[in-house]
Amino acid sequence: MQTRRQIFFAVGAAGLSSLSPVALADTAAGSVVGLRGACLVQRQGRSTPLKMGDAIAATDTVTVPADGKLKLRMADGSVIALASGTTLTVATYQTDAGGQRQNAQLTLGDGLLRAVVAPVGHPASFEVSTAVGTAAVRSTDWFIEAKPGSAQVGVLTGTVSLTSRTTGRAVTIPSRWGARLEAGRDPVPARVWAPEEFQAVITRTDVP
Repeated sequence: MQTRRQIFFAVGAAGLSSLSPVALADTAAGSVVGLRGACLVQRQGRSTPLKMGDAIAATDTVTVPADGKLKLRMADGSVIALASGTTLTVATYQTDAGGQRQNAQLTLGDGLLRAVVAPVGHPASFEVSTAVGTAAVRSTDWFIEAKPGSAQVGVLTGTVSLTSRTTGRAVTIPSRWGARLEAGRDPVPARVWAPEEFQAVITRTDVP
């Protein structure tokens, strides 16, 4: 178990050199490094089955079936694992010429994802939007689950800011805590998550 966790957390870490738009690299946003079931990518109106090593580009939407799981390694070294029944769109994933993240914007339709976000030495965004709000993170290991009318965030390490799309109010969630957001409301205050709660989402997103 320890070896598998070490593999999952082995993500790249390096400083960010420039925020100039000229330095942004026009490359793939990420690639498939773990796969179970008939996962699909929708690109330019066409759905195609995914296989190991396939590239994922900005504007792609990936869909994980009820019996599937998917793991992506992004261009900056961040790792995103998707549980069964999850739909995710990579709205934007910009890196500089050195492969360091500048701006990452993801949209979670339904389902659960785990993100291990590669640290950077300069301000850079990593945001996941749902129907009810947006979670913005710094270097961290965290989970977000979207359901009709709600979203829930749990943080293993680092911090996440969860903001209501309707009210604009936000709650900051520290390590080992979680928070919930209902449609049209402020986020509920963060609370400590039990080890069993974290283990449940780890199991659902673990891709062998």
